[in-house]
Amino acid sequence: ADSYNHTGVVVKNAEATAESWTKKLGAGPWKFTDAGALTLAHGNVGEIQYELLEPKEGIPSLWAAFLAENGEGLHHISHNVADVDAAAAALVADGGKSVEFDGKPVAIPKWMAYVDIGGPASVILELLRTRKPK
Repeated sequence: ADSYNHTGVVVKNAEATAESWTKKLGAGPWKFTDAGALTLAHGNVGEIQYELLEPKEGIPSLWAAFLAENGEGLHHISHNVADVDAAAAALVADGGKSVEFDGKPVAIPKWMAYVDIGGPASVILELLRTRKPK
């Protein structure tokens, strides 16, 4: 069954945000990861896991474009699904749109996909494969 994984928030500075959220919201502990075009930080506020996405300077990316257009804020909600490709296709068939950057889908077949769900208060849903492919 599909299950919630995390909420992704684009930020200007992951370290400063994690520090602020820890102090003000009791968030953490935080795990920082270098993800190429991004610095990622994962931490909990209560039972809810958040992913802070800090676009790196000078590297064009979906997240850098989001930050430039919208400022800091909610970027995606992530769910674990058994079949990423089928779940993405079902959302697109229901009026969603595959998220693209630089003319290419932001997806890794069978592993993850970003789909803008469409409709009122549309949000990007990140679909993650429940288990790593063997």
